[in-house]
Amino acid sequence: MPTPLDAIRAGTTIDPHKIGNLLFDPGYREARIRIASILGNDRVFDKSLRPHLNHRQLLHLSLRIFKRLLELRDAHGWSDLEFTLACRLQGETLPTSLHDAAFVQVIASQGTKEQQAYWLPRCKRYEVVGCYAQTELAHGSNVRELETAARFDVTSGEFVISSPRLESTKWWIGGLGVMANHTVVQAVLYLPLPGNPLEYKSYGPHLFIVPVRSLETHEPLPGITVGDIGPKAYGGFGTVDNGYVQFREVRIPRENMLMRHAQVMLTGEYVRPAHDKLSYGSMVALRAGIPVNLGWSLARAVTIALRYCIHRRQFAVTPDGPEQPVITYAGVKHRLYPLLALSYAYIIAGRELWAMYQKMLEEVQRGNLESLAEMHSLSVALKVGSSTDCVRGLEEARKCMGGHGYSHMSGIGPLFANATASQTYEGLSRTPSHHNPSLPRPTILT
Repeated sequence: MPTPLDAIRAGTTIDPHKIGNLLFDPGYREARIRIASILGNDRVFDKSLRPHLNHRQLLHLSLRIFKRLLELRDAHGWSDLEFTLACRLQGETLPTSLHDAAFVQVIASQGTKEQQAYWLPRCKRYEVVGCYAQTELAHGSNVRELETAARFDVTSGEFVISSPRLESTKWWIGGLGVMANHTVVQAVLYLPLPGNPLEYKSYGPHLFIVPVRSLETHEPLPGITVGDIGPKAYGGFGTVDNGYVQFREVRIPRENMLMRHAQVMLTGEYVRPAHDKLSYGSMVALRAGIPVNLGWSLARAVTIALRYCIHRRQFAVTPDGPEQPVITYAGVKHRLYPLLALSYAYIIAGRELWAMYQKMLEEVQRGNLESLAEMHSLSVALKVGSSTDCVRGLEEARKCMGGHGYSHMSGIGPLFANATASQTYEGLSRTPSHHNPSLPRPTILT
């Protein structure tokens, strides 16, 4: 007997396959079905038990999941894209996500050819597992005021990394709590003055690769205080080990400063980059990926709500008549249909933004910065718009399901818990009223 959803589908003139061609790359759906069938036979990927686990148990499970995914990758010979798809099918962000999205990407864009040749193969083997440490307890988006210091010792040819005070602690660093053994640190570069090695001059924030845990024992290295910051609001990102780290006179080789653009010579001489903004291109990466990801989260939530409202019946038109599907009520349509359209808009716009970012990054590496300002403005605008609209839409989709929407098992609650953080990370959705007039204002699309 056909279900209400079958009846709805039979009555539409829209070809879902053509819609899929719009949203997915060729071969994606076939690969998804094939990989999902493999994952479905392994109990470690069972999602039904996750709501009942505490923070520590979720982190342990996420590490088991990733280890198993690596085993399956090798057993089935998955490509990088197929492995990424298998990770996405988990429905949760894994602890290694920022290793691939930030740590590896920063080395690839900011490291010299020699640094890339040394670090990237080790990263691909997950011998080196990294994260990106910028945010501090006292500073986040205001990179110029970061306090973590990197002083160059001319006598030893090393950088000395230190956290001057408690507020300098790196905080919220994804993948650092229990997983990472290295991190790329945004730290203020200090070089000794010529002829006076006891006096230092600041050259602003630069990037440094700093080991934080032993490759043999995984214990914190000398001078490192590191750990997990604990559960997040609404239980969001429960499978990600956001962490903290303090540095106490931690010495690293000079070669651990990423020197594709700016350089520090053995003598302590500073070689300026061709342009001060060359290092900024790769920092836009996380922001540029937010709109498309939020668009998909909203699409999932609206799909859940629409299917529920098709099956759910409530109230009759006549006293003795059958109860009507909730989806037939105009108020429900007016709430859900625009959200469905909005999810398409952000998926398509987000994919275009990501393609623009990739093109801009290639141009920046060649020294062409013409598209950087536009990319900054567009990524800020779409980040603000998508995080505001999609989080609001997720909550509206939940409410359209009545009491059942509030159950964790509806699937919308976890989507909301993860998405709501997007209104904070990579910059708040509101600019301070005392905005510095010397800085360009982001363009907000309407």
